Amino acid sequence: MASRPKTSSRKPIPSNDDYVHFSDRLTGALENIKDTIDDNKGTLDSIQDMALQLTSTVILLREIVMVYVEKVERMLEIAIPLLDKIPLIPDKVIDFARDIHEWSEKIIETSDLAEKVLPKVEKSLKSADVAGLQASTKDVARLSASLQKLTEKK
Repeated sequence: MASRPKTSSRKPIPSNDDYVHFSDRLTGALENIKDTIDDNKGTLDSIQDMALQLTSTVILLREIVMVYVEKVERMLEIAIPLLDKIPLIPDKVIDFARDIHEWSEKIIETSDLAEKVLPKVEKSLKSADVAGLQASTKDVARLSASLQKLTEKK
């Protein structure tokens, strides 16, 4: 009996023309990403500019408010104990002064948080540091929550 020639079940190795290279696929995807960024560059830059302006404005506003809040805080620290000693002062006036004092302390606490958080955000915005912005996300959320609490009525 004559033996049959062995046939391979393997397919022949395709030539470069028979398939798509990963590098070609990735190059196309990267070009699409680049085109998308180029198409939206103005929008991205405007968002960054606005975020930077808002951050700078909040920093300045905090500084202005704190000038007056700290004065009120110092005044109330002196006035409340004195008001307590004067029997002619109604309790409602003393309670009002204590409420203002408590509120000013909350504003100062929130301001201290803003003083820690906002410069980092501003620096990240100026340097287009996405990682820095992402690292500040939780702190900004805490600051927003603290500000929100100040707006709530008792």
